[in-house]
Amino acid sequence: MESLKDLEETRRKEYSQGKKIPKPVSHDTANNEMCTFMIINISSLQLIPVNMIAYRSQYGSLDPTAIVGPAIAATLFSTVIGVALCKLLDR
Repeated sequence: MESLKDLEETRRKEYSQGKKIPKPVSHDTANNEMCTFMIINISSLQLIPVNMIAYRSQYGSLDPTAIVGPAIAATLFSTVIGVALCKLLDR
């Protein structure tokens, strides 16, 4: 996030010098890259859901690792949809 904040500061300087770049966002406002980064973190692509496997084995599941495939699919789907919506709204 700090690097993205520095990038926005660089954009502000370039914009104030008259370079032809899109208008930067105001201070204390997240830019498009920050929003995309936040969506990727929130959707949390998880390859091995260790907690769910532990809970399932603790409560006597016959196949505690059966959740791995659906968990990967669900988190991958939420990440792809989140990034796609962010890019769509970027325009």
